[in-house]
Amino acid sequence: MLTQIKAACLHSMTIAWSYCIALAGALASIVDDVADALGDPGLKDQISAAIGDVKITGRILLAISVVTIIARLRTLRRKD
Repeated sequence: MLTQIKAACLHSMTIAWSYCIALAGALASIVDDVADALGDPGLKDQISAAIGDVKITGRILLAISVVTIIARLRTLRRKD
């Protein structure tokens, strides 16, 4: 299983980290819907107090992840 994970990340810790950031961004983007589904409207307020607007934070994390992956793929391509 570890070899499959490494292959998906192209043997790059930078890409693996970008996947983690993308996951965090996606979760932050849907926290409103999850809080409503769980019936806990205070969850959104608690998270917003900690990190600010969760939708904007999620989108920023997704953008950072995409830029990081693109930059790393460019350097991987140059080595070949």
